[in-house]
Amino acid sequence: MITEKIGSYSLFVQGFRDANVTDSEKVLRDLRGSFPGVDLQLLRADRVAGREHIVFSARSAVESFQSKNRRAKHLSMELLLFASGEHQIIEAIKLLGVTASSKELALVGLSETSLDASLLSNRAMESVRGTPDDTVLQIKTKKKVEDLKRAYNIPDKELNASKMPSEEDNSVLKRLIIERSALLALEN
Repeated sequence: MITEKIGSYSLFVQGFRDANVTDSEKVLRDLRGSFPGVDLQLLRADRVAGREHIVFSARSAVESFQSKNRRAKHLSMELLLFASGEHQIIEAIKLLGVTASSKELALVGLSETSLDASLLSNRAMESVRGTPDDTVLQIKTKKKVEDLKRAYNIPDKELNASKMPSEEDNSVLKRLIIERSALLALEN
């Protein structure tokens, strides 16, 4: 479980493996009903480029949401847009939305009020029928590297051109994905 303060908000992130979600909208509705005042979003963890990706997206979403330039009605959707680097909600959902075949998930919550992170984690574990495991957020396998490159349209040529001396491919990939979120933030 990851918790961090972002301005007046508390950020909560919990990864899950071996999840079994047939209806992500119902799961979110139930969780949101159990935790009023907490903006919750479920993401495909196989499309998340580490803790930094989520934290940067959350910071950008909070800043945007508190300005007159917000793109969405709900902070949870603003987060989804920044995490995906997409301008349109439908495209963000295509990229990061949880489907019945998604087995690795990330639950992200933002709250301006006190949040019992353990209670939320336990309730989410029951809802997604998965095992808490934040390592699903990390870029640890070649398959995830390839999946992320494909999902975010990052060709090998861009990856190699952006690489600093002695920088690992995973680090470059994470930086390029976060950069896509930053470009969205700059457009505000």
